[in-house]
Amino acid sequence: MTALSINIKWSKDNFQLEMQADFSDGITGIFGASGAGKSSLLQLIAGLEKIDEGQIQIGDNILDRSETKQFTPSHKRRIGYVFQEGRLFPHMNVRQNLLFATKYVRTNNQQFSLNEIVKLLEIELLLNKLPRQLSGGEKQRVAIGRSLLSSPRLLLMDEPFSALDTSLRRQIIPFLIKINQKLKLPILVVSHDLPDLLSLSQQLLLVKDGRILAQGNYLDLIEKDLLIDIMEESGLTNMIPFKIEHIGKESFNLSNKTNKGQINIKRSTPINHFEIGDEINVSIRPEDIAIALHKVEDVSIRNQLEGTILQIIKHGNHTYCLVDVGFKLLVTITETSQQTLNLEQGGTVWCLFKSMALKTNI
Repeated sequence: MTALSINIKWSKDNFQLEMQADFSDGITGIFGASGAGKSSLLQLIAGLEKIDEGQIQIGDNILDRSETKQFTPSHKRRIGYVFQEGRLFPHMNVRQNLLFATKYVRTNNQQFSLNEIVKLLEIELLLNKLPRQLSGGEKQRVAIGRSLLSSPRLLLMDEPFSALDTSLRRQIIPFLIKINQKLKLPILVVSHDLPDLLSLSQQLLLVKDGRILAQGNYLDLIEKDLLIDIMEESGLTNMIPFKIEHIGKESFNLSNKTNKGQINIKRSTPINHFEIGDEINVSIRPEDIAIALHKVEDVSIRNQLEGTILQIIKHGNHTYCLVDVGFKLLVTITETSQQTLNLEQGGTVWCLFKSMALKTNI
């Protein structure tokens, strides 16, 4: 289902932006270098800038249409916008910041109550605090909550992780996944950090110099060998969806079941903000996966998945093997290994990797 559709042209200060794309009701990562036009795109969608030509549409509702000079002011678009630094009102406590968002929402259009958002984002203990008393992760959660209380049809996030360290990023990412899964709210997230985006979603929009390079699933884009250059700079990785099977006080279990096999993970660490049955993305680097021509017995590596080679990708000095094991896995191989094992498209192989190579970004 298309949640958002754009076909726009815009220019400012010698920068030209021309983009046409449709977005689903999931999470889409908008990836590109600084100055590519990522933030400008969000500002145009939010109505903070006016398009020169074209149209912006959410569902059946046209927000902008240059042909008829139609323009919907930003406060009437029902679009939530979370800025990099949160932008909370410093003289208001958390409760007041949250309730300010309901100011322009009619009662019959109010999608969420204050109590629902407070519970969802786990900010009950913050309500009477001022922004200066909050951590970076807490500020971002409050900023997200304020946006949700505006009852948006779409949530835009501009570099939400850039000011946060790794531990704080791990606080925010589960909430965004939960918001999309529980509330079915489309989310567009701008970032120049590919691993962060892939922790949220494998659906990407890649932009450069005001243009769209490509749009689609991360590994589908890799398979087309269009985008390895831009992606290699951020570090290629695999993101595998896992379901939470068990949550204990100091541990949790994950599983991924396909017609090719099953992977089980147990982590001896507490997990917050999730429930049994929730889905999270788990990463593994292509260089942490080995390839064999048959299942290997008498070895400590327990994760061994049979698969079919979809493609051998040669790019510069690197060679990659894309394998279907029930989901796609990108594996780094050497040219010598390819020749020795006679690896070819359509061949059957086994992918081997240790459980500790799987990283949960939560």
